[in-house]
Amino acid sequence: MESIPTILSMFLAVITALFRVVYDKEETSFVRILLESVLCGALAVVAGSGVNALGLDQEWTVFIGGVIGFVGSQSIRSYADIFLKNRVNGK
Repeated sequence: MESIPTILSMFLAVITALFRVVYDKEETSFVRILLESVLCGALAVVAGSGVNALGLDQEWTVFIGGVIGFVGSQSIRSYADIFLKNRVNGK
């Protein structure tokens, strides 16, 4: 039953992203709204694997799913770019 928090995390990310995009009126196309939501859900599943790899409690995956859905895939990508550039430049 270790996969239940990961599944909850995925659904939380999808639903939160869906509501966020619709509320903020970021996108008008149904397909783009759906893709943003699904991408956030996929990121939440990947983050759940990271939680396992780091040896953290499984309940962290639900928190991470909510955060990913709230900030969105574009913000996650921006944060990752900044992090990777800093690591490459030695900062």
